[in-house]
Formats: sequence, C-alpha cells, structure tokens
Amino acid sequence: MTKKSDLVAKLLSKIEPRWALPTPLEGAKLLEQGLHAVLCRRLDTKASARAVEQLHAAYADWNELRVAQAQEIAGVLRVGPQGVLVAGDVRAYLQEVFQRSHGLDLEFLRDDAEAVKRFTATLPFIGMACAHYLMWLAGGGELPVTNALGRVLDRMGLVARTSNVKKARAAITPLVQKGKELEFVAKIGEVASRWCDPKKPLCHECAVVDDCRYGRKAFREWRLQQERMEVQRIREEARLATLRKKEEARRAREEARAQKKSEAEAKQRAREAERRARSEARQKEAEEKRLAAVRAREEAKRQRDQERMRKKAEAEEARKARQAEANKKAAERKAKAEAARKAAARKAAKKKPAKKKAAKPPASRKRPARKARARKA
Repeated sequence: MTKKSDLVAKLLSKIEPRWALPTPLEGAKLLEQGLHAVLCRRLDTKASARAVEQLHAAYADWNELRVAQAQEIAGVLRVGPQGVLVAGDVRAYLQEVFQRSHGLDLEFLRDDAEAVKRFTATLPFIGMACAHYLMWLAGGGELPVTNALGRVLDRMGLVARTSNVKKARAAITPLVQKGKELEFVAKIGEVASRWCDPKKPLCHECAVVDDCRYGRKAFREWRLQQERMEVQRIREEARLATLRKKEEARRAREEARAQKKSEAEAKQRAREAERRARSEARQKEAEEKRLAAVRAREEAKRQRDQERMRKKAEAEEARKARQAEANKKAAERKAKAEAARKAAARKAAKKKPAKKKAAKPPASRKRPARKARARKA
C-alpha cells in the first residue's frame, strides 16, 4: 500500500488542473457553490462571490437566469471586457445542470446515489473536478466516489473497478494522504475530463501516461498507429507525388496539344482573314468598276440629255426665227396689200364722180379672212 500511496503522490504532483478550486461560500447551496467554482475560472474569489450575490439579487430564480441573454447578464455583473464570456459560462453551467438533473437544484448530491451516478456520467462543461468538489461539499468532506474516478484508478492499476460505492471508497481511502482528499479527487477528476475518456482516451496527451498501466499500453498502440500512419502517409505522399507527376505530364501534353491546336487555329484564322481580305478587295474592285460604269452611263446619259436639250433649244430658236420671218413676211404682204388697196381706192375715186355713200362692197367683208390668214402665216 505504501508503494501505491507513493505512486498516488507522484501522480498528483504531475497533474496541473486548468482551474483552481475556490474557497466554499458560507451558507450557500450546492448550485451556488458550483456557480462560484465556474465563475472562479475567469474571476478571482472575491469577484466571483460578489457576482453570485448580484445574480441572486437580480433574478427571481435560477431558471430566469438560465434563459437570459448573455449581454443582459454581463450588464448585471459589470466585470469589464470579459463580461460576455463570464455570462456565457453562467448560462452554460445552468444549462448543463438543467439537462443532467432536469432541474436547477443540486441538493440531491447529498443523499441520492443513483441520481449522483446519472448526473456525473458526462459533464463536458462542468468537468469532473468541479463535480467531485461539489460532492465533497455535499458529503461534508467525505471522499467522493464516481465511475470516472474508479475508471481512472482502475486504468492506472491502483484500484479495481467496482460498482459498490462503499467498497470503492474503502479501497481508495488508504491511498490518499489525510487532508488531501479534495486535491486528490479534483486532480483525478481533471484527468478523467481531459484525457481519460471512457471510449476514446487521449493517453498520448495525458500527463500521467508514464505511470498508468492502461496508458502505457494505449500509448504504445497509439505510437505504433502513428508510425503506421506515418508510413502510410509517406506512401500516400509518394503515390500522390507519382500521380502529380503523371498529372503534370498529362497536363503538359494537353497544353502542348492545345498550343498546337491554337497555333493551327491561328494560322487558319490568318489564312481565312487573308482570303476574306482578297475577297473583299475583289468585291471592292468589282464594286468600284460597277460604280464607275454606272457613273459613265449616267454621264453619257447626262451628255445625251444635254445634247438633246441643246438641239431642242436650237430647234426652238430656229422655229421662233422662222415664225418671226413668217410674221415679218405676212406683215410685209399685209402692208403691200393695204398700200395697193389704198392706191386702187384713190385711183377709183379719181375716175368716178362723187356719189352717195353706198354700202361697202362685199370684198370688204373678206378682209378679216385675209387678216386671219396673215395671222396663221
């Protein structure tokens, strides 16, 4: 037993808890003691005790605090920049108590062994160190016994696991130095929460793996597994490197093919552009010839029209000249006829005596006809 006690003392010296356990609050219930322990993770003991009092005064019951917003709780606590984190811890603690016990009262830890067993089965936020602390307070300093404690000690080879609490306590008590019960259960609880999981223990990370029978075996297996994994990793890296080389070679071939295809397409586009340019040049030349022919035809037509208009103008001028000449000749004939008429009249007047004025001869009625013919001429 002495060797086991020495081993326990050695183990305890290696374990460094994440959070120190607080001084118990005077006259507080177990729920408040647990809240005080959780608050001491971020606050000092005095600030934690003051925060518990503030929360108790600000909320009608703990359930109202459980469902309150973190910002609201931080406003009540007024603990500075970390207020929201502290408020989150408060809500997480109350929520876990509520889920594990279906209530917000931990007084059952004093006398209900079955309820204690169910409650301490898994406490990811509260942790077994805090749970053992609360059980130690509930038992008035009596050594608390849980499945987690028995699991760790059994794996270490110190105490055989048993479901009987009295037998387990009787076997564990001689291993603990008197007055060190709370330190013992708190540190073993730390091991249970952080590393010694019932299904997936993290023995390779555990602080006491060298002194743990189960841990040494698990650590050897883990190391062999890591070595196998390292070999597998090296093989996988080699395989991946080969695949990468093949992939790079394939990509290089595809890029070369793509480059050749691109060059061929560029040449094809160049030839097509050249052919299109020649075609456009021919079309442009043909269009220019067509337009030149159209312009030539239009110019020839314009010249013909001008020639026709010139000839028409000349013909019109000739017609006007002939008309003028005819008019002139008609006027001359009219003048000659009028002169001859007047001369004949004078001559007749000389030959005949003066008579009563008679009607004009019929010839006088034909004069308008001569005038009409003169106008037609």
